[in-house]
Amino acid sequence: MARLGSRSRARFFVALLWTSGCGDPVTTTGGDAGPDAEPSACSEGTWDHDGDRATSCVAWTGCTAGTFASAEGSPTADRRCTACPEDTFSDTMNAPSCRMHTPCAPGTRQTAPGTSTTPAQCDACSPGTYCAGGTAALVDCADGTWDDDADPATTCVAWTDCVPGELVGTEGSSTTDRSCLKCTNGEHTATMNATSCSPGAWVLSYFGPHQDVPSDSLHLAYSTDGLRWSTLASGRPAYQLTGMGTNHIRDPFLFRKNDGTYVYIATDWTLAENDSNYWNRPSSKIFVADSTDLITFTNPRLITLTNLPGPGATPMHAWAPEAYYDPDRKLYAIIWSGNDTTGANHIYVSYTEDFVTIVNPTPDVLFDPGYSVIDATITQWNDRNYLFFKDETDSSGSALTGSGKDIQIARSSTLALEPATFTRWSPDYLTRGSTQSRRRAMEGPFVIKDPRQDRWYLFADYYLNGGVFGCWSTTDLDADPGSWTELPSAQYRFPSGVRHANAVRVTQAELDAIIAHY
Repeated sequence: MARLGSRSRARFFVALLWTSGCGDPVTTTGGDAGPDAEPSACSEGTWDHDGDRATSCVAWTGCTAGTFASAEGSPTADRRCTACPEDTFSDTMNAPSCRMHTPCAPGTRQTAPGTSTTPAQCDACSPGTYCAGGTAALVDCADGTWDDDADPATTCVAWTDCVPGELVGTEGSSTTDRSCLKCTNGEHTATMNATSCSPGAWVLSYFGPHQDVPSDSLHLAYSTDGLRWSTLASGRPAYQLTGMGTNHIRDPFLFRKNDGTYVYIATDWTLAENDSNYWNRPSSKIFVADSTDLITFTNPRLITLTNLPGPGATPMHAWAPEAYYDPDRKLYAIIWSGNDTTGANHIYVSYTEDFVTIVNPTPDVLFDPGYSVIDATITQWNDRNYLFFKDETDSSGSALTGSGKDIQIARSSTLALEPATFTRWSPDYLTRGSTQSRRRAMEGPFVIKDPRQDRWYLFADYYLNGGVFGCWSTTDLDADPGSWTELPSAQYRFPSGVRHANAVRVTQAELDAIIAHY
């Protein structure tokens, strides 16, 4: 008798049961499969691992963390798992692909490297530090810098510098800026980040009334109260130019830079000896020299403010330069009066870092009220700039028409010296008081504040009177210009023959040295 195979034996056993009447026949869900039915295919997630449907299907292989499913399974094939390539990882079962390791973002630092099963661990950096991201180490803000935005993703910035005239209120830290306080009661500082103020005074710069080199030079005077001024060097020039054209320079202005030293700038008159021949070839340059003490002046030079044309065939002139610090740009701003091709004057601004190179060779118009203006000077109060200027318009009729040739005021909304941000808010002339129809013929204004009284004084040049100045006062720069009080001449004293003056604040120690020298 032949040996039966496994399937034949099964059929034989079923037939035996049927014929012997032992029990009911085996059935499957859905009805009688019949004696020759094939086993069903493996369900989803399993496969026939040995090709024999009579045996149970087995689950696909699970791809663990660190691998990915490079091929999914089927009823007849297992899932295939492949190790994650270098610089990638998977951290879930049966990942369809591996993810790239990404560097830690700026503001975080890596505290554990990534593996095939885990990403790199990135911890947030605290304020007062800087983290560039990636594997870069945490960097504490260096001394003198702070985390100004409490964001470790951005670099630390330098503390605010307290400029001359201020003292340090509180020093900074890695999370706070340095604070600065204004000196009060007439005191002053001469260096950056001074810790205390000392008694202060003013030094006046001006040129003389005659058209000769001694007059067209730097002259100095001083005052401790801002009203009574005493000459230095017995009225002789404190600095007289030699070896530069005709050696004539006018409209001197002294400015203390942020490093505590001074720069002296002036209108370049070196192409002319007098007013009549100046108009034939006006200069677009200004004169510049340096000083540490207002006693010795070094490195005299001319720097060009513009190559723009003026009226006719002449270049634009650059008159009455003054310098200020623009905290937004972190540059020095030189404001000056220039005439366009129509002959109208506007107030221009040129920016510089070193008083050698001009950042904007084509100057910006700082202020243009729609008519000709010159001789701008600026003072700051209430977080804004106030610009005093001479209305240069004239009429062809009587001198008593009330148009032009006196001092008006404009203001901006911030301390930044931004072009076209100044607005004249009143048509009144500060120098005319209650009689606005009467021309006074003033130019060359400058403004100082007496901190002991919280009062401003404006001085202006009666230019038709050969060196006579008037003085006006207010406690509110936002008051109507016509409401300023004109001081009687007995209340202030000026040196004889002063033309186009301005004043710089000095310490008492500096003034003592200046007086001793001159």
